[in-house]
Amino acid sequence: MTVRESPDEPAPEDDTALLTAALDHSWTWYDGQSKRAFQVSNYYLVATAIILSAYTSAINGKHYGVASALALAGLGLTALTLAIVLYEANAAALAIPALTELQDRIADRLGINSIRMAKFQTGIQRKHNAVITTFGFAALLNINALIYTLIH
Repeated sequence: MTVRESPDEPAPEDDTALLTAALDHSWTWYDGQSKRAFQVSNYYLVATAIILSAYTSAINGKHYGVASALALAGLGLTALTLAIVLYEANAAALAIPALTELQDRIADRLGINSIRMAKFQTGIQRKHNAVITTFGFAALLNINALIYTLIH
């Protein structure tokens, strides 16, 4: 490993340890944020199943006040989950430019073009749109469930 004389001195091009540390940091950031987004989505699915089961029981028992409260809880849960998932996805996306640059440097040094995987991580905006559409649909279902309980 090459040691720099001062922090202002640019890093040498062949500093493998520094390049490895930067790649590890960027990948750990991306991976951690992405996993949190998926984990929150999984918790949402479990919580929604529980709320839906309770909602169905309340409707069957003609407890429309309880069903309304559950529909509102589901709507709040949907909104909160959407905000958290989008935040985590945006945080993960911050690592993409660094990963792209680091993979380019490694690919150039090794002469292996197939290592440039971050460049093909396209469609972040499409993924955001898909998440918003999915949670929008879930919110509409919660609103319909609330309207159903209010008219009965």
